Amino acid sequence: MKSLFFLCSAWLLLFPKISYSQSKLYLDLKLGANYTFAEGAHFGKGKQPFKAHSKLGFDEQGVIMLRLQVREKWGIATGYSGSTLGWAYSLQMPQQYTVNPFHGEWRGSGTGVYLHQFPVLLSRKIGEYNIKEIDTVRHTYLASFRLDAVLGTGLNWNNRNCFDCSSLSSGGLFYDTIDFQETIIKRRRFGTFITAGVTARFYRLGKERLNLSLYYTQGLTDMLLVPVEYRYNSQRGSTTLHVRGSGLSATLGVPIRLKTFAARSAPK
Repeated sequence: MKSLFFLCSAWLLLFPKISYSQSKLYLDLKLGANYTFAEGAHFGKGKQPFKAHSKLGFDEQGVIMLRLQVREKWGIATGYSGSTLGWAYSLQMPQQYTVNPFHGEWRGSGTGVYLHQFPVLLSRKIGEYNIKEIDTVRHTYLASFRLDAVLGTGLNWNNRNCFDCSSLSSGGLFYDTIDFQETIIKRRRFGTFITAGVTARFYRLGKERLNLSLYYTQGLTDMLLVPVEYRYNSQRGSTTLHVRGSGLSATLGVPIRLKTFAARSAPK
């Protein structure tokens, strides 16, 4: 996985030595949000009523990518993403243990540490919709929408130096009491991930103006272990979360065209 990452990065950085007919080099600046969770969060991780996911698992994301678009059909990109190595959990008080006369109360917790990511992405056009052709020779349209399929891999880097950090999220609600006690254990500094998704690109007069990306990322390496103990009224439980940097992300990007590579003329 690491070999593939460095090979693709070197290929992109050395692009001036290679002829790319009708290709364009972009700098993509993106902002968005991601939803991160521990491994198995949505597949029964933990014992009921504890859930290893929560609506509090959202955070912001910033991305800067160098992208080479080859003949508007294929693209390869690499760069940097500032994201969150996050996890979240929640507990809904079971009806048989609540003292609330109406329904069991809910409590959640979501946190994370800053995560550096270095992705390499390969994209391919899978669909296009054009509006009002205004140049039949160059096939320029007033507006165009294009959909790309994206597949990639990359490196995670967690530079947090806290090996044994603990926190307590405690407090009574209206009637019930739900407490969480967690400990953060650093497992690795570097890890790998794979990602897949789609990017919608908006063009006006033949120039790309905006792009919207939706990705799912699967971490392949345990970066953190988070043992969690919880108490809900008189009941207790515990579990260990494996945090790999997995999650969903949505980013809105502004592409800046840096260079266009014209087709070489045939030798006389």
